[in-house]
Amino acid sequence: MRSVGSSLALALLPSVACVADEPEASTSSTPPGSTGSTSAAGSTGPAATDTTASSADGGTGPGVTTGEASSDSTGGGIGPIFDVGTVPDVPEPPLPATDIEVVITADNAYAFGYGSQTEMSNYFGGLAATLASEIFGCATGPESYLVPAEDTAQYLYIVAYADNATTQGVLGQFRRVNMDGTPGEVVYTGDPGWEVCATGIDYGTGDPTPTLQVVNEQIALCNAGTSDPATTSQGWVDEVGTALGALAVGETNDTPYAGGPQPGNEFPLVCQTLIDPQSRWMWFNWDPAGIVWPVQSPFIYPGGGGNPMHDFMIFRLASASVPQPPAG
Repeated sequence: MRSVGSSLALALLPSVACVADEPEASTSSTPPGSTGSTSAAGSTGPAATDTTASSADGGTGPGVTTGEASSDSTGGGIGPIFDVGTVPDVPEPPLPATDIEVVITADNAYAFGYGSQTEMSNYFGGLAATLASEIFGCATGPESYLVPAEDTAQYLYIVAYADNATTQGVLGQFRRVNMDGTPGEVVYTGDPGWEVCATGIDYGTGDPTPTLQVVNEQIALCNAGTSDPATTSQGWVDEVGTALGALAVGETNDTPYAGGPQPGNEFPLVCQTLIDPQSRWMWFNWDPAGIVWPVQSPFIYPGGGGNPMHDFMIFRLASASVPQPPAG
């Protein structure tokens, strides 16, 4: 089991302005030069607030404001007085730290890690499956990791790459667990909040795993959006995506397998005692205009040599997207 960690920002209460009751209107008549309003019958009604510089006949000067209470030009009257106060910001108490339990599998290779928005600080190697049982089976398939509560994990990352044959994708689930073991709501691959960046650096299952330095260099390029648009996603994309690519979200882990990969039904079931049926396969769609799942499939290798899929991929999820467990 691999260890990783998370941190949560404190939510702050907005400041609130308190306004005292206005004093009742004065019974004195509106003096000459004031800017009180006049009713249709010609009688003087409650004064309106007016911030104009002056009247046409040389009345009140700049900045005069009248309200329900009138004020005369001699300074004897008193306009409305507002006692405005503010309540200081009071931070909510910090949420208790929680572990994050992680289960992942991939077709064919992946590595898991966590860190900040700008870099991965904890990186747990790489696993390259060469047998179907190492992807889908209960005994040797999905792997489990633990993100310790005391660690800081603003983002959870999955680095993934394929073998340029048949199918490719990642599948997993994430949940917080409090100190007494009470679990929170599960977040799955394919849920809202996931993003992917296609780096365009071609790794195969027989290659060494991308190093932490290489991954962090690519995270920096993904954040900057300055990589080659011909071979990368040129930054992070979600399911909506851009003309250069989009997060591909495919079938759930309860879709009966038809016996062979086909668009909309690419994968056998993964061990459901390890990864729930609600989890969805993810990958990168390098041609959103031409590949529309489930009619066409970004999860099936298109052939043709080279690196048409633009992998390796970096998937990320803000740890704040993983809900806290219910209070004990």
